[in-house]
Amino acid sequence: MSDQSTRETILSAARRQIQESPPALSVQAVAAEARVSRQTVHHYFGGLRGLRAALAADGLDTSSAQDEPTRDRLIDAAQRLFSRPGGGLISIEAIAAEAGLTKGAVYHHFADRAELLREVARRVSPVEEMRAQIEPSIGLGAREGLIAIATAYYAAMRARADLVRNLAANSSQDPELARVVMSEMLGQGAPLMLAWYGLQVQKGNLRPIDPALLIQGLFGPVFLLIVLGPAVFDGLAQIGIRPAIDNVEAYVDLLLHGAAQPDSSLGDL
Repeated sequence: MSDQSTRETILSAARRQIQESPPALSVQAVAAEARVSRQTVHHYFGGLRGLRAALAADGLDTSSAQDEPTRDRLIDAAQRLFSRPGGGLISIEAIAAEAGLTKGAVYHHFADRAELLREVARRVSPVEEMRAQIEPSIGLGAREGLIAIATAYYAAMRARADLVRNLAANSSQDPELARVVMSEMLGQGAPLMLAWYGLQVQKGNLRPIDPALLIQGLFGPVFLLIVLGPAVFDGLAQIGIRPAIDNVEAYVDLLLHGAAQPDSSLGDL
């Protein structure tokens, strides 16, 4: 499902809900009707307020819809602040102020700042976007499939680069946050990738090597993007050093010279 079709599916579900019962409009209910995750709704609309704004732009009256639950408002506020460059050291007070709430409201819904940040990391996981791109690639050959997967993962993580970097900066003091950042933000694509790779091995398109090597080679440039930041990559592009996503076909060809069956040609994959 494309970004536009996913967005329209979510918006259609929200339209139906607000026409039937405006006060009952919620991210959870919209996600269930659209058959997507809550994270996906937040990715496209930034929460209930974003949904209401999109509906209002369509001419629908959203004035009677309930305000977004306090807990979601706090997660939204933290996500916005940590998505800004240099947002690694943001206090509970700053998050509460961004949400238009008090510090006490934060501690009412979360044990501490670390728990709040763990919820942010879970919400913005790219797994739904990855799944939408990888599943249609099952029938493709190795080269075309890897290009599709790499393009999807690079796009998903580039949009989150500042957020992931800022969350990672806090991980040294919170091992649980480090685990969540790795599993939810960086590692969710791995099981999908492993399943795809196993199928390619069965088809004879790729030889059975340690799939971790292929995954690290494919996603390594994403980690550089997160560490250095999009602004650095944009600056490098100005002097002719383009990121791997701009050379994805050549980069995939480079990987395949080490992963293809010895007796097969890349043109036949």
